[in-house]
Amino acid sequence: MKPWKYLILLFVPALVIAGYQLGGWWNFLVPLFCFIAYPIINFFMSTLPHNGKHQIYPTSAYSNIALSFVPILLTLTGWSVYVAGSASINIISFVGLALSVGMVNSVLGFTLAHEFIHRFSKAERTAGYLLLLQNNYLHYGIEHVWGHHVYACTPEDPNTARMGESIYAYLPRAVKGTYLSALKIEEKKLSRASSKFPLFHNRIVIFGMLQIALMALIYLALGKFSLIFFLLQNAVAISFLHIIDYLQHYGLLRNKNENGNYERLNEHHAWNTGRFNPSLNLFQLESHSDHHMHPGRTFDKLMQQDESPAHPAGYSFMVLLSLVPPLWFKIMDKRIPSHILKIHS
Repeated sequence: MKPWKYLILLFVPALVIAGYQLGGWWNFLVPLFCFIAYPIINFFMSTLPHNGKHQIYPTSAYSNIALSFVPILLTLTGWSVYVAGSASINIISFVGLALSVGMVNSVLGFTLAHEFIHRFSKAERTAGYLLLLQNNYLHYGIEHVWGHHVYACTPEDPNTARMGESIYAYLPRAVKGTYLSALKIEEKKLSRASSKFPLFHNRIVIFGMLQIALMALIYLALGKFSLIFFLLQNAVAISFLHIIDYLQHYGLLRNKNENGNYERLNEHHAWNTGRFNPSLNLFQLESHSDHHMHPGRTFDKLMQQDESPAHPAGYSFMVLLSLVPPLWFKIMDKRIPSHILKIHS
């Protein structure tokens, strides 16, 4: 996929602006697009295989395009928080705008943040943490890189959904577990350091202070309704982040060898999307198994692993399916690879 084609994704935040301008129920344009229009478009588009090794454009071109989204998303959040505090907005517009902005900050914001926190350049890592800050979820940057990528598909990972675990049981466990895991990782890191004042180097403390400062600034500058809106869109974004996590590793486990060590992550330890369109994708979020096998690989070079278990449909449908646990279990449990089912038994 050519780098500039990713700019088509700006259509999603543009829907937020359009919905607000139209007013009322039009503020729900983003969820309508994501769960109705997009699945229909996706169904009628061709599903061609993607192979990042054949990419003819430099990685820097893709990185620059991805970075160009960051000021747009930050501006969108700042603008929406501002207008949400105005006296003219009604409850329907308030809720619809919060849902739409939260979805944009999850679908695009968290996806890009996830990409950037794996990078080594200062600009990309800073961009990643700015996106996490606007979602009040800075500690995710610690847990994801040094927790999830180490313990994915094991009982030690709070973001791996267990077989038979509903999304409603999983979500509170994942949110709580992500924070506790990040806290544990940071404490372990600081215990190996020789600093006389470890509290000043504790990223959990620093991140917490930054988030409190941001919320205080919103409250003092714009008022309580802007703060409520900010927290509401945070809740939406974080919920969607973990719903995607639920889809990506549900029921998949790694076996232990004779020494009690887990097998290496391979193509069987993440679900790929059921319908993959290189011309319409979320920065290769769909190629999740290859990301776990090669976490240092940039999104433009990720490949589809044909041997990975696959969802029967795209993310939009799977999110809706996860909200109905009996149907989810009926469809997904039988798709878990047989050798992993043996680990469960």
